[in-house]
Order: sequence, then C-alpha cells, then structure tokens
Amino acid sequence: MRLIHAVAAGSLALTSLPAAAEELVYGSWVPAADWLTAKALPEYFARVEKDAPGEVTWTWIAGGQLAGGRETPTAIQDGVMDAGLVIPTYVPNLLPSLAIMYGIAIEGNDPVAAAGASMEVMLLRCPSCLAEARAINQIPLAGHAGAPYVLMCREPVRSVADLKGRRIRASGAALDMLNMAGAATVSASLVEAVSLLQRGGLDCVAGVGEWLRTFGYGDFAKYVTDFSFGVSSPAINLSINRDRWLAMSDTEKRAHLRHAGYLVAEMTIGNFIIRNQQAVDEQVRDNGVQIIRGDASFDELMKRYKAAELDTAIAKGREFGVEGVEAMVRDYLATAEKWRGLSAEIGTDIEKFAEVLWREVYSKVDPNAL
Repeated sequence: MRLIHAVAAGSLALTSLPAAAEELVYGSWVPAADWLTAKALPEYFARVEKDAPGEVTWTWIAGGQLAGGRETPTAIQDGVMDAGLVIPTYVPNLLPSLAIMYGIAIEGNDPVAAAGASMEVMLLRCPSCLAEARAINQIPLAGHAGAPYVLMCREPVRSVADLKGRRIRASGAALDMLNMAGAATVSASLVEAVSLLQRGGLDCVAGVGEWLRTFGYGDFAKYVTDFSFGVSSPAINLSINRDRWLAMSDTEKRAHLRHAGYLVAEMTIGNFIIRNQQAVDEQVRDNGVQIIRGDASFDELMKRYKAAELDTAIAKGREFGVEGVEAMVRDYLATAEKWRGLSAEIGTDIEKFAEVLWREVYSKVDPNAL
C-alpha cells in the first residue's frame, strides 16, 4: 500500500499501488482550494502516473504546511519536498533571469501568449534560466501566466495621482510601474497580504482578480480599478528537485515532460482566464466589489514604463551578474508576438494549448540535458 494524492488540512487518502512505485511530494503554499492544488496538479499527476504505471506517484500537500512561498526553493533544494510552486520575484537573488523575465509586462490581456513565450524562451533559449535553477538543484519544468494585474483596493483609485503614497503589495512589472507612480510598494506574500488588508497595513494589492476569492481579498478590497498592468510570466508551478529528476527512469521523465504543457495550459486558461473572470463576476454580484474605471493617466504610465523597461531589465541583470539580459528580453518580447498569433487559434481550449506547447516547446527538450 502507498499514500497518495491530496493532503490538505490534515486529510489523507489511501489507495493501493505496487510497492516499487517511487513516491514524491509536492509542497504547495497556496490554499487547498486554489486551482493549482484542487484541479491542475491532480490531473497532471494522474496523466503522468498513467504513462509511467507502477513507477511514480505523487502526494501534494497544500496550504504551506511544508514551506511558504519564499522558502519553497530552499525546501526543494534541501529535499523537504520534491517539487513546488516557485515565484521568481520572491527569490530574485536565486533566479535572477526568471525574475527579470517575470518583470516584463506583456501588454493587454493575453495570458496564453505570455505563458507560451516564457516557456519557449526559458526551456529552449535561456541558458542562464536553467543554470540558475541548476545551481539550487532544481529544474523549472513548467510555469504559467496569470491574468493581467489589476488594483484591488480598500478605497477607489481612479487615476495615477491617486496612487501617490498608497501602500500597495505588488510584484513584477506592476511593482516597477507603481514605484514610478509614487506608490509605497510593500513586499509581502499573497497570504500575508490578507491580514495586512484587513488591518489597513495595505491600501491595495496589485494582482489577478481571482485572488479576490481564493485569498479572500474581496472581503476587504472592495474596489477594483479596471486597468491592465500587463501579464507576468512565468510562475514556476513545477520546480522539481534535480537529483530526483536525474534518478527517474526515461519513462518517468518522458511522462512528466509530455504532460507539462497541460499543467501550463490548465493554470493559464482554466484558472487565470476562465476562473479568473468567474471569480470577479461572483465578487461583484455577491460580495459588494465594485469595478472602478481608470482614467487615461494609466495608459500614460504604461507608456512611460515600456519606454524604460529594457534599460530597467539590463540594470537588474548587471546587479545580479546575469549576462545576455538584453538579448533574452528582446527574444521574449518577439516570441510573445509569435504566440499572440497562436493564442488567437487556441482561444480558451486547454487541450489545444497543451498540444501546441508540446509541438513548439516540450517535444524539443532533451530530458537528460536539463
């Protein structure tokens, strides 16, 4: 007998499997109700286990029981867990290349283009991305894009002038834009932001609308400013301990690689497009959240940011000793334009996105060279 599948709030389910199966642990710091642990991971691991029967099985532990967002990379490195969710901007000293990529704003509302481009560049043409992960004994096998960042605030924000002095939790490109606007940006995890909003330690959170429900921000942040700060990617939803990966059989590696595109697609489309809109609609309908129209000053802020974006990325690269940042950023932006065309064909079809990712990215990855 072996232990398997969702471990949340102390619950454990038992099923049978041959004793030879390798048991791996995924530690998730987001809540058990989050789409990652409630939907995407269970389906991804089921697909992997089907392709590698009797060889591997995964247990996932939600709610930060093993490590928080900032501690997850170290926990994976130390073997406390075999894989987890890593946000590069939480640990820019460890993953500067990916943190810089995450800081690039893909304008508009196209998470599919951002996710596809970031996976293609990260896995096929960004040696520093993989080398930095290798230095902490990890492989960034899959990552997703969130919905466009918006402002979720305790009081209405209608213009850039309203941002001055506001205490705002942000990351990536939104953080840099808000700093340009004179906001007082705050470094806090998504979980920490809940109590900060409640106590008035934060005026706003810049993030995706789905968090109004998942993290409960909608109970305190009743005003959402209708302006896109762009799409950030990648959030590494499958950072695997490299020693564990290298110890896998070829069958196991192929199974994980073959279905990684599904994990990218399910999180990007299923969660941050479909579920994101449902969550916002629900919060407006049932929780008193109001949509506030942002004025033209936000468009001017975006223009200012994009004009300085490349120089900002290069400066960050120098700060962390990353070579080739300019080429990487230009490649990412150009690849995002390619994926905008693919995105128009994919729409909100999760399986189609997964297959396009296989064709364009994962089929070209050597599992033994990661």
